[in-house]
Amino acid sequence: MGRDYVYLGKTVRDTGQEGLDSLREVRDIADAIIDNCVSGRISYRKAMSQMNLLELVVTKSKKLKAKGLTSKARAIVDKKREELMEECGEKE
Repeated sequence: MGRDYVYLGKTVRDTGQEGLDSLREVRDIADAIIDNCVSGRISYRKAMSQMNLLELVVTKSKKLKAKGLTSKARAIVDKKREELMEECGEKE
């Protein structure tokens, strides 16, 4: 039985071990989500959903936990979520 991987909308090169295992990968995925929204490929709502999903994946990542990187990775996602709101947020 194969593993199911979460697809977050854009291909980001996997560095290091298979799966989410570094802060660079977290940052690259978050940047890709923002780029997709800014370029109009996905809506702000979809981008925010993907950012929330990224945070969930980070929280559940055994590899990040083992390296003690979960809190730093979540901080990156929080910062990128704010950047997403500034760059692509729905205008009132």
